[in-house]
Amino acid sequence: MDIRTISDDFFTIGNVAILNRKTGNDVYDFDFRNNYECKSVVSEIGSPVVLHIGAVENYAEVERILESLGMKLLIREAEHLLCSTIEKWYPALKEKTPFTIIYDELPPVEDLLKDFSFPVFIKGNRQTNRHKKSQCIIEDADQYDALRNEWGRDRILSWQKVAVREYIPLQVIDKDSFPDMVPISYEFRFFYFEGKCMAYGPYWYMGGNYSLPDNELQDVLKLTDWAAQRLGAIFPAIDVAKTASGEWIIIEVNDAQESGFVGANPLVLWNSTINAMQEIRR
Repeated sequence: MDIRTISDDFFTIGNVAILNRKTGNDVYDFDFRNNYECKSVVSEIGSPVVLHIGAVENYAEVERILESLGMKLLIREAEHLLCSTIEKWYPALKEKTPFTIIYDELPPVEDLLKDFSFPVFIKGNRQTNRHKKSQCIIEDADQYDALRNEWGRDRILSWQKVAVREYIPLQVIDKDSFPDMVPISYEFRFFYFEGKCMAYGPYWYMGGNYSLPDNELQDVLKLTDWAAQRLGAIFPAIDVAKTASGEWIIIEVNDAQESGFVGANPLVLWNSTINAMQEIRR
């Protein structure tokens, strides 16, 4: 692998380097050069490297290539996996997220029902298949058997371990506009850097607009601050939602390098984060 095959720009902003690639995703791509003083990287540098190249298929190989060139990633592979796979982050946050078991593959229904009852929520260890409802919210044994048959043929799901989760109904905002997707819920994404919130915004950027009022923000920050502290990760994105019964829970954790800013203001996000990166403690 050559880093030029996975990126189209490499530059420094102050004390940090960013390996960048345009993905065509409007809620991920960001024009750093038009917003910051960027200096192109043309040789080995001592600054830690942040990835902004979309989903990283082989993180260990990217890390190896950069190290062979005398450079180091800010987020090492172990920390990337901590934030991007539920089997790694779940043990730290299980008190505030639905009960989950990770399987190498979907078990027979009789084995599943030893620990769960229908409905259940099912996803890959890293991701869903674009929030497709029929692959996520499984109501009965027939739907489960259909998913077992489908999983191995699915391009996104087939290479992942399986996360089966207790199904907890969320406060729904819109269940009709996108009937093939899981219902749009009252869910938000929070970006953290070294334990401090950088920015946040609605997770669902399609459908109707919604926001987090000030009278709820402090309660949510207590949860996301706790999660960031328990994880101990440098740059996580933490997704939270309000349940139908009114409790805030953690839905997902991701490596913020790969995460779309969704409803957060991207300029606020990157201004805060780049400023924080100038005082990196690691």
